[in-house]
Formats: sequence, C-alpha cells, structure tokens
Amino acid sequence: MCLRGMKLVTFDVTNTLLNFRLPPWQYYITIAKTYPGYTGSDDDVKTKFRQNFKNMWIEYPNFGKSSIQWENWWRKVVALTLSDHLPANTNMDDLADKVIEEFKTDKCWEVAQGSNRLISHLRSLGLSIGVISNFDPRLNGILQSVGIYDQFDFILASYEFGHSKPDKRIFEKAIELCQKPLAPSEALHIGDDVQKDYEGARAAGWHAVLINKQPESENQLRQDHVFKDLNDLILNIEQDKLKL
Repeated sequence: MCLRGMKLVTFDVTNTLLNFRLPPWQYYITIAKTYPGYTGSDDDVKTKFRQNFKNMWIEYPNFGKSSIQWENWWRKVVALTLSDHLPANTNMDDLADKVIEEFKTDKCWEVAQGSNRLISHLRSLGLSIGVISNFDPRLNGILQSVGIYDQFDFILASYEFGHSKPDKRIFEKAIELCQKPLAPSEALHIGDDVQKDYEGARAAGWHAVLINKQPESENQLRQDHVFKDLNDLILNIEQDKLKL
C-alpha cells in the first residue's frame, strides 16, 4: 500500500517533528553553571541524564501522571543528574524549575528540516494530520513557540490522555480525534522510536515508518520503512517510492 491509501498521518515530536537545538543535558549544564560550586563534567552529566530519564520512566511512567505529577518528575530528573556536582545547600528545586521553564520555548527546540514541507504535501493530498507524543503539558506551548501548532487537526499528548506509546489506546484515541470515518489500516504514524512509534503503531493496526539518522542500524526492520530524516521520507513520497 502507498500513501494514497491513507486518510490520517500522525507525527511523533521529539527527534521527528522537532529537534533540540543542543543536546538536552547541555541546557542542564548551562543553568547549573550559574550556581556557585558546580563541578560536573559534560560527559558525566550526559551519562547521568540519559540513565536517570530511563530509570524515571520505568519507576514513574508517563512523567508520573498517576503518582508524582510531571513537574516533580522533572525535578527528580534534574536533581538526580546534577546534585552530585553542586554544594549540598544548593536549591535544587529552584534550579530544576529554571530547567523546566527553559524547555517550554524555542530556546531549546527547532523545527526539523523537512517538517513544514512534508506537512504541506500531506495537506495537498487532503489528509488529516495529527501529533501523537509521549509528552507533558508543555507540548502545545512548544508547538506554538516554534510556529507549527496550527498545522495539525489535533495534538495528543500522553500525559493529558493518561496513556503513552506504545499503548494501543493512544493510537485508538487519535482515530477518535480525527473525527472522520477511518480504519486503523488507513492511518500512518511517523516517529523515531522503534518500540514506541514503529512497533506501537503497527500493533494497533496502523502503518508506520521510522526516522533514524543511521537507517542501516535498524536492520531488523524493513529497510523501506526507515528514513534518515523527513526530507528523505518526502523525497520517497514525491517519487511514489513509499511502500507501507
């Protein structure tokens, strides 16, 4: 099946529609350096951030929606990542709140190359377009900040919905929000995470493609479903080479 058989296309946000201007831990470091006594190394903060984010998602899924709530979730990530590199009397909640605020705007985010071009092309085909993202309540404001909020028929954030990818309920909710009759087999999801985006969508009966800067690393997937970026994907769509 090709794109002409689709009625709905949805996008993941992080590393699909949007990219970080700098790696996220760099913003942690920049803010931490404004506090006296910071001693961290870039490599250590990078390692701790990645590990703490992963561990927190396991312990408190979906940004702590059913437990500690999203702001406290991020405060814990910041504290676990930076507290060993700052004096014991540092106000970590104050630091964390500055990090949380920093990530609300286009200071940290930029629209990925090809996003606007691909969305315009999908619109020209008469398709509904939405967002399905594992994200906290800042998502709408971020999309407004980078100027693409109004390009979507709906925006579905996991925190507000209460279920996160790869749970099929979030894909079912997207079909409901589309407000037009369609089967799961008439929907396509575009994202960068194999489990959450590609496998999650396909398990819900959708079609899916994966965005990966190193497509050859995903050798367990159909290679015609893996694209290095959105420009690569739209080139295949325009040349009628996309096979779902």
